[in-house]
Amino acid sequence: MDHEFSGKVALVTGATGGIGFACARLLASKGASVALLDLVDATDQSQRLNQLYKSRTMSVKLDITDSGAVEEAVAMVVSWKGRLDFAVNAAGILPAGVNVDGIDPFIWRRVIDVNLTGTFNCMQHEIRTFLELGIPGSVVNVSSDAGAIGTVGCAAYVASKHAVNGLTKTAALEYARKGICVNAVAPGNIDTPMLSRLGMSAEALGHATQPSGKLGKAGDVADLIVFLLSERAGFMNGSIVAIDGGTTSAGYSNGDASQVFKAVQ
Repeated sequence: MDHEFSGKVALVTGATGGIGFACARLLASKGASVALLDLVDATDQSQRLNQLYKSRTMSVKLDITDSGAVEEAVAMVVSWKGRLDFAVNAAGILPAGVNVDGIDPFIWRRVIDVNLTGTFNCMQHEIRTFLELGIPGSVVNVSSDAGAIGTVGCAAYVASKHAVNGLTKTAALEYARKGICVNAVAPGNIDTPMLSRLGMSAEALGHATQPSGKLGKAGDVADLIVFLLSERAGFMNGSIVAIDGGTTSAGYSNGDASQVFKAVQ
């Protein structure tokens, strides 16, 4: 087992999802103690990691839209191991399929509340903890290629991810002198449960949206996130790193992409 992160403590939100769990697993495999935070119970995933890597993990059920609950969850992590070194904010939702004129205001508010305000809540309490403990911690937010381009039928999601990118850059500037790094990854279409809700096979979705004709893997994104948390990325701060198979290079679509995002409310 790689012990690169031995003695380090990480928290991952959205930890039962494809990217979140892949990231938690990779961190655990490198010796980190990992707290799995999610709206759904992550006990099973936590126990699985303990069995695989004999590493200490914990799980916390968390609604990231509740700032007070986030504060309590972060405090639980610190109480558990006495420190916090890394935070991966991977929680998010993707309701799609409706153009701007037809968006339900409730859906709009919910997407912004989870993807943007939820990320803000987590960052705020993570960074406060780094400052209180005097730890030059690292935050990686999971944004999206939708934070760089527009996507038909996904206005709320696109707006939320553009905003996450701006929040990432601003926080990086504000805390750079404290040794705190804040970066984001911007995945394209990744083969995860979130995309499976679109009602298309991975093969069809990859053909419609990717230059290579195939979707990315959650492990690809986890590899990038863990690199950004490592000392090897110590001079990276405020970066929004695309991992999209080239889709944002030219707004790639191998067909009518508006037909891809149809069905998820």
